[in-house]
Amino acid sequence: MFVRATRLRAAAGGLDALIDEFTGDIAPKLRAMPGNTGTVLLVDRKEGRATALSYWKDQAALDSSETAATGLRTQATSSTGATIEGVQRGEILMMEATAPPEAGRFIRTIMFSADPAQIDAGVAHMRSTVLPALKALDGFRALICGANRDSGMGIVTTVWETEADRDSTLTSQAGLREDALAKFGAANVVIEAYESVQVDIEVPVTH
Repeated sequence: MFVRATRLRAAAGGLDALIDEFTGDIAPKLRAMPGNTGTVLLVDRKEGRATALSYWKDQAALDSSETAATGLRTQATSSTGATIEGVQRGEILMMEATAPPEAGRFIRTIMFSADPAQIDAGVAHMRSTVLPALKALDGFRALICGANRDSGMGIVTTVWETEADRDSTLTSQAGLREDALAKFGAANVVIEAYESVQVDIEVPVTH
């Protein structure tokens, strides 16, 4: 599975308008495109920013949607006053969930520059070591790893039941996080917190 992630900054007081535009118009148009497998919108209400995610069954489906997706980004910015801060594309290399995905969950994203030669080792470590440790924590719901092997961009996303569940792990699991990032040869690490407000994707549930 492949993903396109669009980072947006809402106009002052315009985050709700951006949410309405995505959920009411843009997400349905994405879902109707050949090869689309889901859409998700994450928001950070304190900072007035959002990340819109669209998922695709393969690289060909992602590539063939580029022109239409560009038009939808233009639509979102013109109708809501939002600005686009970046667009990234990558492959989902791991997606493990203990509950079905849904809106109203709390997210931590960790973006970094990875050594392309270490991406597979990093994902293997996430699966063998990080996932079991996170599953033992209250409120854990999902762990997702993605990367762009050409650019060396990596991202790890964790999903939590409550804001308190997510925030409690920022310091308590710092060592686990640092060890995992080292496996990727990570640099330029950026950690952000979000809430999911729109989720339309099916993910197999494991326990």
